[in-house]
Amino acid sequence: MPEEPKSPGGWWQTVPGMLTATAGIITAVAGLIVALNQAGVFATAPKHAPPPTGNATMGAPPAAPPAGAGPAASAPPTSSTGPATAYPHALAAGTEVRVGSAVYRILAAQLDRRNAETLSLRFTVRMTNGERFPTNFWDESFRLRVDGVPAAPVGNLNKLVQAQSAEEGVVEFVLPVAARAVVLQVRQGDESTEIPVDLSSKPPK
Repeated sequence: MPEEPKSPGGWWQTVPGMLTATAGIITAVAGLIVALNQAGVFATAPKHAPPPTGNATMGAPPAAPPAGAGPAASAPPTSSTGPATAYPHALAAGTEVRVGSAVYRILAAQLDRRNAETLSLRFTVRMTNGERFPTNFWDESFRLRVDGVPAAPVGNLNKLVQAQSAEEGVVEFVLPVAARAVVLQVRQGDESTEIPVDLSSKPPK
């Protein structure tokens, strides 16, 4: 009995068949991956932006200076002591006058700032009593004429100087910052005299 011829193997056993089968498998796997990706199976956590390198509270770093510009000048250091104080300011002193039997000597005169509009003028005065009985040494013996307008003292000088003795006290006045001509009047009984006060060296306003 003749032997039947052997049939060749299936189409997949040939080279073209293998290539066709491989392509079909790749296509199926690719389609599966796309479907899984769309379903969110391969979703990954979003990446966070890296932190800024500059100071976050200060915003973006300052822009670079334009070309050709020199380096920025550094601020000068602040002095811890501040500028010198203009007040109090000493005025000329040493004038001596006689009124009645009493001698008044201006030992010191000082100009000081009270506020933005007024100054205080203080005289340190020594009174020598040449009488044989006590004499008052008080504010009532003094007046200050400021640009022609008389003003009384604002202090509380009130002493009794014994006969043939001397006492010192402070007489204080208030005058405007814009004062120009100032004269100190000294009175004793019915007698009086005037002492010009030089304000030309007072500090500026």
